[in-house]
Amino acid sequence: MKSLRQIIDRTLLITTILTGSFMVCSAKRTSSSGSIIHFSTIPNARDLGGIQTKNGQHIRRNRLIRSAALSRLTHHGQWLLTKQHRVTVILDFRSTGEIKRAPDLRKSGVRHIHLPIMKEPYFGVHTTSRYAKQLATKQPNFMEQFYQKLILDPHCIKGYRTMFHYLRIQKSGAILYHCTYGKDRTGVATMLILSSLGVPKATIMKNYLVSNRYLKKTTAKEYRRMKRYTHSKTVLRNLKRSKRASPAYLNAAYSAIDRHDGTMKHYLHHQMRLSSHDIQQLRKRYLTK
Repeated sequence: MKSLRQIIDRTLLITTILTGSFMVCSAKRTSSSGSIIHFSTIPNARDLGGIQTKNGQHIRRNRLIRSAALSRLTHHGQWLLTKQHRVTVILDFRSTGEIKRAPDLRKSGVRHIHLPIMKEPYFGVHTTSRYAKQLATKQPNFMEQFYQKLILDPHCIKGYRTMFHYLRIQKSGAILYHCTYGKDRTGVATMLILSSLGVPKATIMKNYLVSNRYLKKTTAKEYRRMKRYTHSKTVLRNLKRSKRASPAYLNAAYSAIDRHDGTMKHYLHHQMRLSSHDIQQLRKRYLTK
């Protein structure tokens, strides 16, 4: 009969093997999506560290973080950001109205920069009734049009260009950038950032689509709220379109870049005003050697 010590040792061995297997699986998952930051109140927060570039380098951990809004950040969440992930700068892509309605919680030692991507001061702010009226008039491809606007509109271009300015001067610590859900404005920002670092398009798309997983509960909640207000099939269908990440949306952004500048490389150079030296500097700052 086995002794208690033998049983305990065997249990510890099995636990170690299983834990090791889990870590390997987790490492595979982080190859395209980075690693999720487990906030209890903030969805879709991810460290881009670990994502692999075309030449085999990886993004450094605790340097680039994408997220949803931080208005419900807890004290523990603040500790995770500043102590564990070393966030020193936060870029808030939301409109003035969005920030007034749900301001980020401030943390001493962290620089908050308002960088509205959309020109409209009250973009994203609406009552349920007003939002339903807007959705009722939308064409099926309105999200594709929105993503093209994010790429081509002069105000949007200026916002993303300023984002790269802060990325270039961020010598240490992490820079966190976000909109409301961390999906659309943040998704295009991530596409541009990862492209500048030499990450393949297929990996960028996978990273973008992961938002569907982490926003699933938030999306379901908003759908239920709208359904209590209206049963219009058009409204509910367009609501679903607006709340999901779709390959068609990001591909619309890529297509706009191809039509406007020919290639992503030219877009980064002409619209984001990133020189070859700037690109090298970004890769030196954010990629492993």
